[in-house]
Amino acid sequence: MASFFLTSGPLPEEARNQRIYQGDLIVFRGFRAVADLVDALQAICQQHLGADPQAVHERLPEAAVNDAAQALRDAVAADEAVTTLLRTALQDVGMGIHDTYGDGLEVRVQSASSRSGARRISPLGAHRDTWGSNIMAQTNWWAPVWPTTPERTIAFFPAYFGRPVPNNSEGWDFRELLRRLKADGPDTDYPLLPLATDPPDRREAMPVSIEPGDLLCFSGAHLHASVPNTTERTRLSFELRTVNRQDVLAGRGAPNVDGTPVRTTYQLFRALNKGERLGALE
Repeated sequence: MASFFLTSGPLPEEARNQRIYQGDLIVFRGFRAVADLVDALQAICQQHLGADPQAVHERLPEAAVNDAAQALRDAVAADEAVTTLLRTALQDVGMGIHDTYGDGLEVRVQSASSRSGARRISPLGAHRDTWGSNIMAQTNWWAPVWPTTPERTIAFFPAYFGRPVPNNSEGWDFRELLRRLKADGPDTDYPLLPLATDPPDRREAMPVSIEPGDLLCFSGAHLHASVPNTTERTRLSFELRTVNRQDVLAGRGAPNVDGTPVRTTYQLFRALNKGERLGALE
């Protein structure tokens, strides 16, 4: 049974992953390196979204907010200082970075009361990340950049960690997504990831509202979604996905109860200490 675990101390890689693969949700709290990372991300957000990024929707139309969110995403990905801060934060909570690969930190902007459907600022429907990656050893990391509330945060359906959920992962092809992104740009209409086609009732969801400086860790196999932001404040959070190479080689990971993607996306992940890719596109 999945449990919620709060810790102010590091967890070694093997012990943490064992809990993650069983469905536990772990929050790391009180780490200076995580707070330093949040401070750096707040500064970049203010450069792109204004002095009060949570109010960006009040001064820009949604199309412009979507464009700014894309520019913010690109700036964070190119910032070497952020990469260094992220590496330090992950090491401090116990990650063994010498055998761990990541897909790059991304800041997500969920606009207040968004109705446009623009993909960079709209809520994500219920999904498992593993429906897209097909890597059952995938671990997700998520944290707020500014305070969240239960009305604008991430939510989980923990009862479905080991229960199948109807979804459209069958036929979803990462190679096709790459082709469409190259041809159409970031606003291509090809789905960025598979979604639940008959998701559980929202009343079964468990929103997780944590503070800036906290860091949430969970399995990519967890069914989760954005809480539709009905507040008057835009939500800003950051996320990262990691994979431990030894766990992949040993076949360790969460159970795959319902995912059927066309291929496995090892090539998305680069070594945190050197930068080489985990694998090639199948």
